[in-house]
Amino acid sequence: MNNLIPKIEAILFSASEPISKEKFLKAFGIERTLLMQVIEFLMERYNTPDSGIQLVEIADGYQILTKPHYVDILEKFFGNRKISKLSVPALEALAIIAYKQPVTRQEIEEIRGVNCDGVIKTLLDRELINKRGHAELPGRPSLYYSTKKFLNYFKITSLKELPSIEELTKEEQQEELFDENATE
Repeated sequence: MNNLIPKIEAILFSASEPISKEKFLKAFGIERTLLMQVIEFLMERYNTPDSGIQLVEIADGYQILTKPHYVDILEKFFGNRKISKLSVPALEALAIIAYKQPVTRQEIEEIRGVNCDGVIKTLLDRELINKRGHAELPGRPSLYYSTKKFLNYFKITSLKELPSIEELTKEEQQEELFDENATE
């Protein structure tokens, strides 16, 4: 195990995207339990106050990231390097796909009330969604799903981590109530 720790650590440090368990298992030909022992060891190693990095599980894989509370010093040192953000229409379409998948372009457009061709192309180009199969409807429209890159973009491990529609509705109602009270 001691020989395996620095190898896995080096791969994680060098990777720009999460590395799946399957890639590690295939590369090293080890048992899943041994891999998980190494991952847990590294997570504990970095989960100390004297470490500026952490090992996190994202999109069914693992990645070394800086700890969130060091964002100010990183921005000061490197400048404000932001990941290109998605537009509000793209986020709306992405939310619809994440919550209703599989979903057709027509269903997305019915919910949003506008044409979504450009937004869907952007999301496909950025590999945040993909087409997989066709609906049993006239014209057999494509079905859209979110991808692992979607999970990685939002730093979540699965769609189960998304807030429920009920939670979102309740939060929106609370914001509206706060806005009404603030203007009185």
